[in-house]
Amino acid sequence: MISADTQNLDQGDPLGLPWDLREWVDKAQLLEWIDHEVASIDWENPDVIAFEQKHPQFRPKMFLRLLSYAYSTGMYASEDIAEGCYHDELLRAISENEPPSPRAIGAFRRENRGLLQWFLMELFKQAIKRKFNAGDFLVSTGLKRSLADAAIARIDLARHMDRGAREE
Repeated sequence: MISADTQNLDQGDPLGLPWDLREWVDKAQLLEWIDHEVASIDWENPDVIAFEQKHPQFRPKMFLRLLSYAYSTGMYASEDIAEGCYHDELLRAISENEPPSPRAIGAFRRENRGLLQWFLMELFKQAIKRKFNAGDFLVSTGLKRSLADAAIARIDLARHMDRGAREE
């Protein structure tokens, strides 16, 4: 989970997004939003199918679900996420009882940074709609930039935490 010394980082977030979205919405709703976004991807694309057949360990749906949930709930270090897949019932279910290694988590994050950013932005947008009872609204350029910055901050925090763990 996010350490106490990084709890103050959200003071600079102009949106006031919590580092753990469960402060605004329950985990079932969060998972529903994540599953909706996963379902919105064209998994029937021949290139995607061919890649998955060549690399069965890739498991993009699982990684997208796992990292979107972890990063939106204040869990950033790949080692913590991998460990959580053994001890946390929900993370174990998301990982389909086949926990990924910290190295695989880091590799997926690096190779799919833009996709993870988009997923987080969509989750943040849904959380804002729910928190402020906004319904459907037009996302302004400024809000879009703020959502992107919030997503990038979380992905960068994960990267820095992993880098720090390797140096220890």
